[in-house]
Amino acid sequence: MPARSLCQNFLNNILAPLHLYRQKSLIDATNAVINGASLTLTSIGRHLTGTASVKNKIKRVDRLLGNRHLQNEVSTIFQRITQKITRGMSRVVILIDWSAYHASRFQLLRASLACDGRSLPLMSCVVPSSQTANADVHERFLESLAECFSPGTDVIVITDAGFQGRWFQQLRSRGWTYICRVLGNHYYNVGNGWEKVSDSGTKASTTAIYLGEGLLGRDKNAQHEGHFYLYKSKPKGRRFKRSKERATRPSVTAKARTAGEITMVYFHKQY
Repeated sequence: MPARSLCQNFLNNILAPLHLYRQKSLIDATNAVINGASLTLTSIGRHLTGTASVKNKIKRVDRLLGNRHLQNEVSTIFQRITQKITRGMSRVVILIDWSAYHASRFQLLRASLACDGRSLPLMSCVVPSSQTANADVHERFLESLAECFSPGTDVIVITDAGFQGRWFQQLRSRGWTYICRVLGNHYYNVGNGWEKVSDSGTKASTTAIYLGEGLLGRDKNAQHEGHFYLYKSKPKGRRFKRSKERATRPSVTAKARTAGEITMVYFHKQY
């Protein structure tokens, strides 16, 4: 079946709650991307099919992207897509991460489904950088995500460092299993006294080591029980190459290099 027909059949069911004109506009815009458009307003407009002038096609996409009703329906679309993809799955592995968006003025919170060795985006949320890792943003995002899964679904959430404290409580309250990387400035205790994550590097190897069950965090009001694993990945042998087209950012390069050398302590709790 051609990609266009397959995509249209998929979206017809997903977009059913939307107004008919918004349904058609979204499907046409999706077909434009399939035809080779990049994810920009003008590119999508130029690749729209039909006899209208390019100017009018671009205006049509502009009206679609600026439609307030559509903006209010984005979460509904995400939920219906997630429900359709995960329907019938007894276990889902969800990858959640923050990333910079649009010159770091905003941050993108995204949930993806781990599937066949790759991640399939399910749900996204864009907020100002000042709200990065905000507990209320996390709560709304998880609540919206939880509504997508049928009761009894085994949900496993995997996150990088940056999700701490109340995040574990929010996952635990939903009965979800989680695997999270812990930052180097945190302390953990597996029965041998409190140890800083950054001081565990001498014990790390390229084979994951089970440290045992213990506590994360020395503050009794914010402690979390779970299992700890220690791991250090092999050097990937990458070499930084300057780009003639783009300006280099030494601080970003140095930060990425340091992140690749950090010993990883993973915190796991199963329900």
